[in-house]
Amino acid sequence: MRHRILIADDSPAVRSALRSLLENAGPWDVIDAENGREAFAKAQELKPDLIILDLVMPDMDGLTAARRISQSLPQIPILLHTMHWSPQVNVEAQKVGVRQVVSKADSRLLIATVQSFLGPATSPGASSTFVTPVEPAAGCDTPAAATGKKDDDRDACRGNDNQAQ
Repeated sequence: MRHRILIADDSPAVRSALRSLLENAGPWDVIDAENGREAFAKAQELKPDLIILDLVMPDMDGLTAARRISQSLPQIPILLHTMHWSPQVNVEAQKVGVRQVVSKADSRLLIATVQSFLGPATSPGASSTFVTPVEPAAGCDTPAAATGKKDDDRDACRGNDNQAQ
């Protein structure tokens, strides 16, 4: 059975890029939502295996959605995928049940994190641990990395090590 991942981001371009990234990286079915309120409703209805929330969204932000989802579905791991990374965001995210905060500039870390929660090597107790995120690499252009525009610096931010030959 394929794992289901619910993603929530208010940007259609980011949702599309994230869907493509996830579907190409693993045998996952991706469901999307435009905001935290829609993510909460879809989580209740569909009970995905993993949820990835943006921090800043209209109607209901990622922290509020994470709190509500964690209260009703505590077994589902929640990741916060944001360009607003900071130690304070990590602390607040942990308080509401987010398992890991991942910078939008680091798609390699996002895929590795998703695999750690959904991959075959994950033990049942492993997903209950909060993991401290890595700060985004200097010079990564988050909007371009999220939308998939090509150039060597942006490829590096997305986790592609395309080096000139």
